[in-house]
Amino acid sequence: MWTSTVCFFRNNKSIKNQLSNNPVPKTLTMLIKRYHLNKFQILNHAEETIADIIELCRQMDDHVFFYKSEQWSAAENLEHLSLTFNRSWLGIVTPKFILKWKFGKPSHESLHYEELEDEYIKKLEAGFEANERYIPVVKDEKGARKKLIARFEQVTKKYLDQVRYYWEDENIDNYQLPHPAFGMITVRELLYFNLFHTTHHYKTMRNRKNEAVEFSIAD
Repeated sequence: MWTSTVCFFRNNKSIKNQLSNNPVPKTLTMLIKRYHLNKFQILNHAEETIADIIELCRQMDDHVFFYKSEQWSAAENLEHLSLTFNRSWLGIVTPKFILKWKFGKPSHESLHYEELEDEYIKKLEAGFEANERYIPVVKDEKGARKKLIARFEQVTKKYLDQVRYYWEDENIDNYQLPHPAFGMITVRELLYFNLFHTTHHYKTMRNRKNEAVEFSIAD
């Protein structure tokens, strides 16, 4: 049973959408909400989505990559993710004793993946918006697409390496740091956030690509 539950988590890029589109028995849903992903499942999921984003951006022509309607372009979404991952890396690269000294012990148990995602959706519906440090600034100029992709690759690699070599399942619930939407969150919750946040922007980037292609055809 536990193996099948783990595989269900690992093999789905959007756990929330998978559950909504393909209803599962209530008992299985309870199991999924009750048990945490381990570090290697988190890494596998993150690496897969990051690789998909890089491949998507490499396939885009510049005019598609920088196409902008009322929402961010694919380029802006990518840069936003780079800013987010870099900020997360700055948090988890901090020595553990400094995290403990500066922010103390967590006052709550880590929320599970779906619980945290639901809380984030509520924040967005209540009007939460990214602050200025996460607002992307990009220029549509020669070579810019390759530079933005390279930056994303560099930032995500150092983030993933820090998770892989510095943090373990035994301690990711024992340290906390500030987050602009949630306030104080555990390291595990930060890792969860980056999973569903990255997946969300990957979907948005695919939508921008489709819009750009349709606009080009219509034009």
